[in-house]
Amino acid sequence: QRRQGHFGSSHSNSTPLHRHFSHSTSSPQTTTATFPPNHRARPLTTREAHGDRSPGRRRTETMKKGGKEGKGKGGGKQSGGAPREYLTCALKFLASEAFVAGIIGKGGAVISGMRTSCKAKLHFTEYGEVYPGTESRVLTAQTNDEELLNQVIEQMVAKLDEVAKDGSDAENSGVEGDLKIKVLVPRAAAGSIIGKGGVTIKLLRESSGAKISISDASSSGPAADQVVSVQGEEEAIKTVLAEVNKHIQALKDEGWFQGWATTPGTVSWAYSNLGGGGASSSRVYSHTPGIDLMLSVAQNLPPYVMEDSRGFALSCVVPDDLVGGLIGRGGSGTREIETLTGAKISIREISDDPGNRTLNIAGALPAACAAYMLMMKRYLDVEQQSAGSSW
Repeated sequence: QRRQGHFGSSHSNSTPLHRHFSHSTSSPQTTTATFPPNHRARPLTTREAHGDRSPGRRRTETMKKGGKEGKGKGGGKQSGGAPREYLTCALKFLASEAFVAGIIGKGGAVISGMRTSCKAKLHFTEYGEVYPGTESRVLTAQTNDEELLNQVIEQMVAKLDEVAKDGSDAENSGVEGDLKIKVLVPRAAAGSIIGKGGVTIKLLRESSGAKISISDASSSGPAADQVVSVQGEEEAIKTVLAEVNKHIQALKDEGWFQGWATTPGTVSWAYSNLGGGGASSSRVYSHTPGIDLMLSVAQNLPPYVMEDSRGFALSCVVPDDLVGGLIGRGGSGTREIETLTGAKISIREISDDPGNRTLNIAGALPAACAAYMLMMKRYLDVEQQSAGSSW
């Protein structure tokens, strides 16, 4: 059993149901966020994390786990374990839904074969998450070798040719003998592809016979995305993409490259803004130290941590007068975050502290952390609105 006052994980003789983390600081109330103002931190019991703060008897909650003892759902060891491998080379394709379907194949057979033969990680953004100004999802391919990425290109373009022959996706994929494809490149690579005075890209157009265009950068900095559009015969497309690949991988040792390689860039989301309204919104995955830190930690966790089915609980104490704004009208705010993340959110009274309430979030680790960040965004927004209305 966990003793009161111990901040961290909860353990018993059997497997615990949840790990509990309590977020709280003690600092004066100001116009900036404090979680919570002037409140002493203490961890929650299992019952409290699920909203039951009554002093009655406590339950001992256990969970049976399948597989061999000492292993989680992901099959990794419960302690230690090698960090997830970072693949050093990356290339990003824009893929329409017709192209996505062709790449995946029936029952996932095509993409599975591609991953195996090219020793590659292939990851799509979710359905509805498309690159702004297009109807295409972002497909990130990662390997440990530039030549292996060229093999990915060979198979991608072959599949694109099959989609083009069908004729149903001519606007995005082209037609037989005149294919179309788009890839994302970091701004630093786009400059070398173009060359001084446009000499390099001119020579590539002439040698391949393909039409090549490069969009403006989505933002500033070497990692900002630019879209390279290529149109032409199958072999011409392969030649151009191999050259683009060479320019991208020449930058793989740059400090910003890993962040570019492991995030989709700027993605337009098909669901409504979390702040309200029904229009689509765009999210820019900028490569700030904070985001890079979160990505690095998440990518290096062994699979059993991210996939553990028992769940995790996060909690903090929030001022009672901000609860209405946190929940949203009719509970719409918390409901939207629950739908988006799959986590469960509850806000409960504290019997001996009428000025504050507990905010409890439970779910799989990625879901709980994502929901917590989104609720903290709502907290900051509501707090700012509250401060503004007081003047």
